[in-house]
Amino acid sequence: MKRFFLLFALIFCFSIAQAQPEKWALGVKVGEPTGFNLRKYGDKNALDITAGTYSSLLKKKDYRSGEYSSIGFMLNGSYLWFVPMFNDRMIAYGGVGVQINSRRYYPNPNIKEVHTSNISTGPSFTGGLEFFFSQKPTSFFVEGGGFIELLPKVFYFSPNLNIGLRHNF
Repeated sequence: MKRFFLLFALIFCFSIAQAQPEKWALGVKVGEPTGFNLRKYGDKNALDITAGTYSSLLKKKDYRSGEYSSIGFMLNGSYLWFVPMFNDRMIAYGGVGVQINSRRYYPNPNIKEVHTSNISTGPSFTGGLEFFFSQKPTSFFVEGGGFIELLPKVFYFSPNLNIGLRHNF
């Protein structure tokens, strides 16, 4: 009987250890935006930071009376909540955050020599699915969301959609 309880406790502890997600992940995402991604996992939440390029893949470059340059720098920090599914092989997540962009702004699109550096900021929202490969520390994700610029143009909406890979450690 002792062996049975010892074996049961060992199997129970091993199954709990396998079900817990890793605490950190480092990855790359491609789409809108494209960049590097760092994620810190909690019990049912995560802090997600992305740094990379922000372009006009999903939206026209028209902006105010001129246009944005096609590529700029982007930094996004989001707080996510997630729900494990399929024996922790997949998680669904969603959350909110803040995004800061830096791109060139051309008041007159016909004159490319005249431009200003434009810094924009506002809230962002994200939702996605992350798939964990068995026996490997790698995960694949698909996510979408948006960025609502508050400064300098109020309520300028930019959709986000990307895919990527993360190494979990």
